[in-house]
Amino acid sequence: MKSSLLFALLLAAFATPSGAQKPDSGSLAQERARIEAERKEMFAPDNPALKPKKNGMPSAERLTREQARIEAERKTIFADPSLSGAPNVFPNIPTPAPGQVDIEALAKRYESKAIARKSDDLMIFASFSMPAESLKRLVASAHRVGGAVVLRGFKNNSYKDTAKAIHDLGEQGGNVLVNPNAFDKYKVSAVPTVVLTKPDAIDQLDADGCAQPNTYAAVSGDVTLDYALDELTRRAPEFEPLASRYLRQLRGR
Repeated sequence: MKSSLLFALLLAAFATPSGAQKPDSGSLAQERARIEAERKEMFAPDNPALKPKKNGMPSAERLTREQARIEAERKTIFADPSLSGAPNVFPNIPTPAPGQVDIEALAKRYESKAIARKSDDLMIFASFSMPAESLKRLVASAHRVGGAVVLRGFKNNSYKDTAKAIHDLGEQGGNVLVNPNAFDKYKVSAVPTVVLTKPDAIDQLDADGCAQPNTYAAVSGDVTLDYALDELTRRAPEFEPLASRYLRQLRGR
């Protein structure tokens, strides 16, 4: 490519109008030498025009030096003897005091649980107006067997107050839900009420949106969950297998 460029420059230097005298071999040799000298000067290492500009890309040599510096710093940091033999080292991040409750996080957690939990075959309908100890007992029992405690509405009409109240009951698994429609669907008029449902109860509704009588069984009264389940086995024999399964879980058998 350099030879082609040199030849082109020679042609341009000695181009003459038609009919003019053409250069002899001596003139061509002199012009060739002049162009070669200019090329060497242009591509010389000390040519200021070839030095990196202030805001230009760094040279390969500079990049290599910087990479070596960073690698040396990295080795210094990870050579700390205090890290020896520790498979996982975690930073000392301050955590909130145990007494502080993140209400926003609680509310979001219970909201996500409620959305994911469309239906249950064991529901305990309750209210914050019930005695605190009775409500805590039912919540603990529901958590133990995987049932749901269903509330008609929010405490003080506040989502945050409700989440805080649920947390204070000791509930951590998202087993307490707010679902006023479920009260209407299963015709619950008193709390607490324990309801067992068949799998198709969610689809078999009458004209008012209530579950068909043969798809669920219910018992009301401020009693323990195992007592309510025993009562359901006597009142509704078709629900005996489901009730017995929950009883075995409650009684650890």
